[in-house]
Amino acid sequence: MRPALLLAGLAALCLPASADTLLEKARQMSKDGPAYRFDLAVEDGSQNFVLKVDQARPENSRVVSMTPDASALDKEAAKRAEKLKAETKGDIWCSNLMENIPATAKRASETAKTATYSFKPLPGEDDDMKDVVKHLTGTATFDKATGYMLTYELSAPKAFKPVAVAKVNTFNMKVTCKAAPDGRTHIDTFALDLAGSAMMQPFSQSERRRISNLVEVTPSGFGAP
Repeated sequence: MRPALLLAGLAALCLPASADTLLEKARQMSKDGPAYRFDLAVEDGSQNFVLKVDQARPENSRVVSMTPDASALDKEAAKRAEKLKAETKGDIWCSNLMENIPATAKRASETAKTATYSFKPLPGEDDDMKDVVKHLTGTATFDKATGYMLTYELSAPKAFKPVAVAKVNTFNMKVTCKAAPDGRTHIDTFALDLAGSAMMQPFSQSERRRISNLVEVTPSGFGAP
């Protein structure tokens, strides 16, 4: 056997049985790059908002403006607007979703340019999501050439009870990703549909978000939070 072939075979044997080179490539994507200003459009089923966000500003003040302004809304809408403003940190990178994809993710399908994986999602750092995530299944699609994530989706195959007093009948979340000017993929669209009951009362939530008009605000090479 040629030495090169022997070394290649030994290297393959050293990899974990579940290792997938494309997934590993995606995990190793650099998170460094410029900060951006961008527009965030939000539809929550009862009110539409447009936020202008600047990643270069301090974390708790990255929302530069919001339309409509909270002062022009009724009490409930104003409360939602202020909550949205407080929760918007400007973290838009699809690479951060990799923390929810386990090493055991299976390649479910592929084309010449993309590969799609199925998996049981990990809860990541959000302890509040642990009782929900364990009932979900996930899929994610990646670009074979670059390793960048293209889509990410979580859904509940059947109804579940995250806590004793609540039942979720429907859960679907989908993220599509798009390349920023520096090449990293950011969240382009986000869709969430949720329905169920809590304390014997039905509830439903439908939310759509879209990020657009990215403009670099720091020189390339600076890390964007």
